[in-house]
Amino acid sequence: LAAGPGYGEPLSCKSEDLVFKVTRNGVPVGYHSVSLCRDGKELFAKAKFEIKVKFFALELYSVEYLSQSHWRNGKLLALHSRTNENGTVSEVTAKRLNDGLQITGPNGTEKFQGELIPTNHWNIAVTESSRVLNTITGNVNSVRMRDLGLESVIAEGHTIKARRWAYTGDLDNEVWYDHDGQWVKMRFQGKDGSTIEHVCQRCLIPDDKIINR
Repeated sequence: LAAGPGYGEPLSCKSEDLVFKVTRNGVPVGYHSVSLCRDGKELFAKAKFEIKVKFFALELYSVEYLSQSHWRNGKLLALHSRTNENGTVSEVTAKRLNDGLQITGPNGTEKFQGELIPTNHWNIAVTESSRVLNTITGNVNSVRMRDLGLESVIAEGHTIKARRWAYTGDLDNEVWYDHDGQWVKMRFQGKDGSTIEHVCQRCLIPDDKIINR
């Protein structure tokens, strides 16, 4: 994914990396990583996601996803994502236009007035949203976020407490964030009815948040 105006972080930017193992019905099939670079009021985010489902040597399904975005003071300035699903490639771009965004995806270009959180999941601000930018389809999806309370989850091989949120509406998804708003888990249903889960391998959990080791 080539960098362009509004995307590339400065050379001095030190990244914080999140890494998740992706499982399908409990079997590892891929990974999801996020790199966050903070430089004063600026934030640069890169996300990579890959799944390959095989039956012996036969590849049944594959998806590769890349995105990068630029933020200032918590507001999205620009985004570019590319998805390759079974050989079909789609791209989505968004750029700031005064008090809104111009979004271009497979279905064309539209202007949205107001703020949107993309579906990259690392940003806990999505829990206060009623609409999100789907970075795979380019659509603006209507959602309702339900707080399902605190639960014990496994992150970085340890047990921690995290709050579970469920998307309903145009999207059906569950995401967990810890006390500091850090993304630590995700679960959703695949197109074939399988359970896809993101298991934290590295998600910046402070030692004082670990219940047991």
